[in-house]
Amino acid sequence: MPSQVHGLQFQHGFVDTPDVRVHYAEVPADAPPAVLLHGIGMDWRVWQAISRRLAPHFRLYLIDLRGHGESSKPPHGYTVGHYAADVEDVIDFLKLRDVTLIGSSLGGVVAAAVEAPVDLVSRRVLVDPPLTGGPVRDVDMMKDLLRLKHEPVPVLANYLAANNPGSGRFLLTAMSEMWHQASDGVLEDPLSNPDDYFDVDDSLRADHAPTLIMQADREMGGVLTDEQVERALALLPNGSLLRMPGAGHAIHAYRPVDFTEAVLEFASTPAGS
Repeated sequence: MPSQVHGLQFQHGFVDTPDVRVHYAEVPADAPPAVLLHGIGMDWRVWQAISRRLAPHFRLYLIDLRGHGESSKPPHGYTVGHYAADVEDVIDFLKLRDVTLIGSSLGGVVAAAVEAPVDLVSRRVLVDPPLTGGPVRDVDMMKDLLRLKHEPVPVLANYLAANNPGSGRFLLTAMSEMWHQASDGVLEDPLSNPDDYFDVDDSLRADHAPTLIMQADREMGGVLTDEQVERALALLPNGSLLRMPGAGHAIHAYRPVDFTEAVLEFASTPAGS
């Protein structure tokens, strides 16, 4: 059923993969496709505001990863590989080509792990992803989130404020509500394999599409370290880096104009170059 936000008309659809139903919101346009992937605990709505800036230039597909938003919520099956396979199925079902694949946080790791030839996924934008080489960045925080998502919404919103400096109460409440809607499995599975959960080294080596890593400001809650950036760029055949001083982890929310300009400039990169 269509919905309208920020003056944009979002059309909602579902793709049935072999084991889950994946929800997406589409902003139709006569333009190349961009597929956007949210971070852990969030859903497609985190991209609503930036969609207003991107929509004239892309046909947007905002995906709810499994266990999030309106997608299916199995009790388990939340590895990076599971998420990536779902995205591959969506791209295949919708017959998309020349995709700019944009992922924030966990979504950035998933975007890196998606297996697709350059003619299908021609560019990737990884927004402050936890490219740790394998380990979960903060096990204690995940345990806190798993506990607090069963407390009232304001309790988790207060906790989220510490890692999202400068965020207003409306945003923190919305984030808490998304966490409450997400499956516990999205936290339980990485907690069951905290040492290797984010191991996407092989995917980075195999990614021949132009890939832009956006690094947030560590003092504003950014998670990607300089050492992790250097390591990822050494693995990527065609990687580049853009640092965003003054931007928190969700760069698109903190610096929407700069984020949009960077994506549009990057999208002009010839596919396969």
